[in-house]
Amino acid sequence: MIYARVSSKEQEKEGYSIPAQLNLLKDYAAAEGFTVAKEYVDVETAKQTGRGAFGEMVTWLAGTPASIDA
Repeated sequence: MIYARVSSKEQEKEGYSIPAQLNLLKDYAAAEGFTVAKEYVDVETAKQTGRGAFGEMVTWLAGTPASIDA
């Protein structure tokens, strides 16, 4: 899975956009032979407690059994 986040609309305008982050992460995953199972995105300030998509990601990871190559 991949997670992209900006803390403000200003950051999005300064080149840290969610689409740019997702493209970079997808390109990295493809280059390393990884499959992206899920994408999570947050556009929230760090001043507020909790990040919706991050919490969903952690919950998903906690419920996903680890695969072990034997």
